Amino acid sequence: MDWVSAPEWWTQFVSICLVVYYAPAFRIFVVGVLILATIWAIAKVYSGELQNAEKGPVAIRRHKGAVGSIPRDTIVVHRDLVSLTMDGCHARCTVMYVYEGYKNKRVHVPLLTKQVQLSISPSKLSDKVQGIAKANEVPDVRQEEVFWPLLDIDLANPTSGDRTPESAVEYSVQQRIHDRWSGDDDLSLISVHEDLLEEIVDARNSFIADRVERLRRSKTGNWLQKLFYRGAAKKRPGAVGNYYLKFQFSNDPVFVLTRHPDRDVRMTAWLTLLTSAFALLMELFPLQPTPPSGVASIVAAPVDGAVQDGAPQRGARTRPPVVP
Repeated sequence: MDWVSAPEWWTQFVSICLVVYYAPAFRIFVVGVLILATIWAIAKVYSGELQNAEKGPVAIRRHKGAVGSIPRDTIVVHRDLVSLTMDGCHARCTVMYVYEGYKNKRVHVPLLTKQVQLSISPSKLSDKVQGIAKANEVPDVRQEEVFWPLLDIDLANPTSGDRTPESAVEYSVQQRIHDRWSGDDDLSLISVHEDLLEEIVDARNSFIADRVERLRRSKTGNWLQKLFYRGAAKKRPGAVGNYYLKFQFSNDPVFVLTRHPDRDVRMTAWLTLLTSAFALLMELFPLQPTPPSGVASIVAAPVDGAVQDGAPQRGARTRPPVVP
C-alpha cells in the first residue's frame, strides 16, 4: 500500500501500533507473559518424582471422628507416601485399580478422578476401623471369568482330588488366595471421606461387572456380539488387586516456583525466570547504550568554554596558506 495514498485513519493506526511496540512497558509485559508461559510448559511437559507417578499400593479407610470434622475433599496420607512439604496442596487424584492380567502382565485401570486436598500425617494411620477397602475382595462371579495372580507354591493346599468350585469366592477359599498372595502384605493406609470410599468401591465393582458381562456376551451372545467382544477373554478383570494413587499438581507458575514436588522442575523454572530477567535487564540497560537523537545532539554539543577539535583558538594567529 502506498503510504502517500493511505487513509488517514490507517496512518494513525499504524503510528499508534509502532508507538506501543517500541514502548518499554509493552516489551516488559510481553517478556513477562513469555516467562510465565515457559514455566507453565515446563510443568506440563516434565514429569517429576510425584507428578503423575503411581503411589501405593494403598488400603483405604473412612475418616475417623465426628462427621464433618475433616473436609469432604481431603485425603489423609502418611509421609512415607507423600512428602510433608505437600501438606495442604491441592491436586487431581486418580484412583487406579492394578491387577495381574493376561500373561501375568500388570493392568492399570483408572477408576475415578477427584480434585483433593492433601493432608500429610507424620504418624501411621490406625487400622482399627471397619470397612477398609484393599481391592482384594473377590467378586461374586465364576472363577474362570477373572484372572488370578501368581501365588506362593509353598503354601499350596493338597487339593488334587477336590473338585474345583465354579464360584470365584469358593475358589479363593479353597486355594487360600489371600494367604498365598503377597500383593496385599505391605499396604499404606490412607483416609478419605466415607462417600468417596463408597465411590471407589462401586467403581471397582462396576469395572469388574462390565468386563465379566463382555466376556459372557462373547460366549452366549448373538454372532454380532461374539464378533464385537471376541477379545474379551484377554481383558478379563483381576479377582484381586491393589489400589494406587496418581497425583497431578497445578501448572500455575507460582506453585511451580515455590511448592512443586519435583526439585528438578522447580530448578528449571527458576533458571528460566532468572535467564529471562537477565536478558530483559540487558535490553533495558545495554553496556553501550545508544542515546536518542535529541539526547545525542545535546551530548555532541560543545560545552561553554570548551575548544572543539580543529577550531582555531581566540587570540591565536593563523598561519597563512602557502601558495606554490
